[in-house]
Amino acid sequence: MQIQPTAEQLKLLEPLISRPRLAPFLAATATPAAAMELYLWNVRLSAAFGEVIALAEVILRNAMAEQLAAAYGATWYARTDLFDDRTMSGFKTTWRNITMPADLATGKPAQKTLQTVPAGKIVAESTFGCWVNLLDKGGTRGDGPYRKNVDYDSTLWRKALHKAFPNSGGKRTTVFTTASHVRSLRNRAAHHEPLIDGVPLPGQNDRRGRTRRLTLPQAHTEVLRLVEYIDQDVSAWLSQTSRVPDLLHTRP
Repeated sequence: MQIQPTAEQLKLLEPLISRPRLAPFLAATATPAAAMELYLWNVRLSAAFGEVIALAEVILRNAMAEQLAAAYGATWYARTDLFDDRTMSGFKTTWRNITMPADLATGKPAQKTLQTVPAGKIVAESTFGCWVNLLDKGGTRGDGPYRKNVDYDSTLWRKALHKAFPNSGGKRTTVFTTASHVRSLRNRAAHHEPLIDGVPLPGQNDRRGRTRRLTLPQAHTEVLRLVEYIDQDVSAWLSQTSRVPDLLHTRP
């Protein structure tokens, strides 16, 4: 059900939304009432983006995990020789945040080991950013004289992950760029940030030094493209069922 308040209800909502949060919407409209309408449209759009991103995220991580398990074993995420420090930090955080059920005999949480924690739990509870990082070129591991470069191209991508994206053309950088764009969109939508001026891409500037942005149609296309790299039919279905295009045409 869409949020469609009356003019009187818009007036009630306005003081409950902070002035700094409303500022971009006030700047884009002529009246406070119009700003509230635009703000609520942004809420609906974020929710619609969230639907397709949620499916894309699950499809992505499952496809990647399947290939990593095939190449490196069921507990591939515990292979410290494979990953850079950034990735290991992500998996360690996931591990720490996993809550074990109580042991029926003692009433205490069951021991957390590679045998007692299902691989699927690690896959499901690792952040989207962690999965995107696995598609990057790799960073470094260790400090000082023990510091070494980790090359994801020659390990993760060529030995495993390229198989997860059969429709990508086979280039890691292609998949990583698209996945990074989807991550930027996901983070913005999930934190209820304004989408009215597109999706800013952190660390990327245009010729004038301004932050590069994806238009909203481009951002939607990137989500569908990420799924298409894995399964073309599912991407086509998502394209037909996504609410995003209709919402883009009804912007206040």
